[in-house]
Amino acid sequence: DDVEGLCEKLPKLPRDAEPPFREMLSRLQSKNVTVVELNSLEVSQIRMITEIMEDLDFNVYALICPSKLSSVDFENMVKSGWWQSSYILDSTPWIATEKSAPGKYSKMSSQDFADRYFDTWGEKPSYRAAAQFAALSALSHAIESAASVDPHSVANQLRKISLQEFYGDINFNSTGLIKMPTVTLQAPAALSGLQDLTSQAVYPVDKAAIEFVFPKPTWAHLSCLRSNRHSKRGTCIEGRYVCDEGWFGTTCNESAVDSMLTSSLQASAETGDAILLGEFAVWVIGVLSSIALIICLWRFGRCRQRLVVAMIDVLAEAVSREDDHTIAWARRRLAFCGWNARKTGNLVRGIKRRQSEESGISLSYLLSEEFLELAQRHAGVEDPTFYELADTFFCREQGIGCRDMCPRDDKIGCSFVDTLPPKYRNKSTHFLSWTWGY
Repeated sequence: DDVEGLCEKLPKLPRDAEPPFREMLSRLQSKNVTVVELNSLEVSQIRMITEIMEDLDFNVYALICPSKLSSVDFENMVKSGWWQSSYILDSTPWIATEKSAPGKYSKMSSQDFADRYFDTWGEKPSYRAAAQFAALSALSHAIESAASVDPHSVANQLRKISLQEFYGDINFNSTGLIKMPTVTLQAPAALSGLQDLTSQAVYPVDKAAIEFVFPKPTWAHLSCLRSNRHSKRGTCIEGRYVCDEGWFGTTCNESAVDSMLTSSLQASAETGDAILLGEFAVWVIGVLSSIALIICLWRFGRCRQRLVVAMIDVLAEAVSREDDHTIAWARRRLAFCGWNARKTGNLVRGIKRRQSEESGISLSYLLSEEFLELAQRHAGVEDPTFYELADTFFCREQGIGCRDMCPRDDKIGCSFVDTLPPKYRNKSTHFLSWTWGY
């Protein structure tokens, strides 16, 4: 269902017509959408969408493409240079690299099946291939258990089957469906073309092969990393490549010392004059003085760069603690590094916005007497449900936060979490759905 106009459906188009992806994405961008899920699309269309998102500078926290990352088409597209695929998410009930015991009927582990599939077809199996093989294993096991091919006898065996296979525990519920836990995959940073470009598991934790990257890096940051992937003499900061001490140039591949010495020698050679001993001594002293000055400038520049990075971290921590004294101190240090009040103010607002969007309420607060009293007072019942709290907490003109400034858009009306003191909120780690009605 379309929720507040956030569902964009691709219309039926003539065969050669170009899909209106740019218009659809522009509408989502204007609504400040932070998570995008792409369903029922070809990999080539997904690539087109990500390239348009990069062109629009449409940055989201997560980009989800169900049932695509383990496909051969996706991997081949990444290998062809599709760097915008970096950090796309997917969920799947099965991955070939998952460690599993040999199946009771097939006698194969996940890796055994993947190897045999590759030997036969020359490509990696998707979860659909494993699912179909598991389905045939279940059917064969049911036929053997029934000792018959009679449909009713086989169906009866399938209803009560409990078969442990490399694909998972195969058993069907009352509606004839099989429930399988899913694994979340994340595409790698496809920036160099040299590393392993296979998507890896990031959740659940016990099956994770790599660390989960969230939120998804901005297009500017990914472009910076990609443009400077061969350079080891700088760092991408806010989409710009900042050179390390003693290096400069677009890719930080030019040495400040070499440049100074070369310039000095060229200047001397161009005069065409014979350098006498006294003049040579003066020249040497001048060059050494220049080098000493450059070293001092390097050290100052390095210290200033480190100070900026350190102060940004200090600001983030101080903002989360609402420590006005430390915030003011950090702003003065940034001013020393050449930051004006507007730039620092934008940084603080950006930190507040990001922390608000990522914050969650601490479990200790939800279990505290303070929250219980608040909930009872607003709902008027002893043990209110979320539904009973929703109207008085969020929906009325007297709702909590309705008259407070929102750090996300600087408008009146903020989230409940933004009204809490720092000790009761931090970066969220778990999601709890209220639709269950607890």
